[in-house]
Amino acid sequence: MERSAYRGKRRLVQLGTLALIALIPALGFFRIDLSTASFTMLDSQIWWSNFAFVFGLALVGITVPLIIYMTLGTAWCGWACPQNLLSEWANNLTYKLLGKRASVDVNGEGLKVAAAKNKIWNWALLGLTFLAVSLVLALIPFLFFFPFSEVRSFFSAGPSGQLSAFMQRLYYFTVFLIFIDIAVIRYFMCDYACLYRIGQKMFKTRDALHIAYDSTRAAECNKCNYCAASCITRIEPTHITIDDSCIDCGECIDACDRLHAKTGTAGLLSFEFGEARRDATWRDTLRTLFIRFNWPVGAFFLAGVAMMAWGIYTQQQIPAQIPLEQQLKERQLAKVCNSQCEIQQQSCKGGDMGACYRAAACKCACYLEQDPGNEASGRWQQCVQQNTANAQGRAGHAAKAP
Repeated sequence: MERSAYRGKRRLVQLGTLALIALIPALGFFRIDLSTASFTMLDSQIWWSNFAFVFGLALVGITVPLIIYMTLGTAWCGWACPQNLLSEWANNLTYKLLGKRASVDVNGEGLKVAAAKNKIWNWALLGLTFLAVSLVLALIPFLFFFPFSEVRSFFSAGPSGQLSAFMQRLYYFTVFLIFIDIAVIRYFMCDYACLYRIGQKMFKTRDALHIAYDSTRAAECNKCNYCAASCITRIEPTHITIDDSCIDCGECIDACDRLHAKTGTAGLLSFEFGEARRDATWRDTLRTLFIRFNWPVGAFFLAGVAMMAWGIYTQQQIPAQIPLEQQLKERQLAKVCNSQCEIQQQSCKGGDMGACYRAAACKCACYLEQDPGNEASGRWQQCVQQNTANAQGRAGHAAKAP
């Protein structure tokens, strides 16, 4: 077997999963639109009132974790979960800057820092790196609710200033939460606050993928402990129980294989499904999975997929409502321009038609000034020209009158 066969592959899967989570909403494959109470999928709107789609989505959301629990065990945690990826990365960076046995997270052994590395610039570099990553990651949740162009507009001044200010505060609060998670929470989230982990403890079985130990060669493990020292979750890989917090990462397998490579023998740890033989072929593994798969759960999953497809097929396209961001932008425009043209509007209320024309021209000119890139800019220009001409004509008519 290739030495360190799992770590590189696992990193690719973890980074690919994180990229996929960001790209799905960014590219418009799936987004939640709160202002119109709908889902956006590939530029099509699926309304929340679409019972077939929403109920099917709920079935899929419930059954997918169950299927993973019963087949791949905790592989999602070790191979794909962004929380675990960030926790591993934060641990490795902490070890590099503060010492090989450094501990700063709430789930560790208390604050431990190597005396030689307990320096202000090491702490500063660690904190600034965590902050930079948090600033980037905090954008991802917003992409599930707003197009990228709107997310970008939240950080620019303009007519939607009030909305931008609110979104900026919400963004910085999200940055704060991610920073705290990376800096001190880490695996504490997995052990005590992760709903997926709670479900995994309830539904995981020995039939699922797990780390197996060849106890017939136990003598080779005498006073070794190398696999335990390499374990991310600090458990004993040679005595894993179904209740342990093993995440199927394969780090212990790589460690054992590296050690035994020196003597030209195979390691004592491996991935297995159920109680399969260590020499089982992939066909044997697939056969075991097929026989032991929970088909009622699979049936509910397929039913959910079918209901989602039916909901998309039968969805009636209702004219979309004006998005909340656009509504607030228009209100802010009206507020600014009403204030700017207040004198003309007051004169108009006094019965001066010329002032009414000037007030209308003033508002349209204000709209153009505040939002020149708006698709209605052409109509606003015509509004300015026409009402200005009417005001001038009115003034000329009044001048000729005896």
